[in-house]
Amino acid sequence: MLVINYFDWSGTREGLTGWVEEVRSECEKQGVRLLGLYGPSQVKFNWCFIHEVDSQEQYIRTMRGLTIPAEVIHQVIHYFWPDKSFTRRLPKYPPQHFFDVT
Repeated sequence: MLVINYFDWSGTREGLTGWVEEVRSECEKQGVRLLGLYGPSQVKFNWCFIHEVDSQEQYIRTMRGLTIPAEVIHQVIHYFWPDKSFTRRLPKYPPQHFFDVT
């Protein structure tokens, strides 16, 4: 399962670096895989964390271990569950015949 936490940061770059390290540390304690800090293409948000977790509860437990800094002025969290209905093996892309020269 993936979790994307979009947020606005109103502080300094040094403060953001400290916040990222706190999140990274708590993720390591809880066994959550932090895929990184990203700058999304949306104008609405400054940054987003992307996490890979086993369950929504695991992510909530991780976030409870943190104190959200005052510089995080707005955030939205999206949970993405894998869709198991597409488990059939998809063909390799691009198909080999795209490269056949006759």
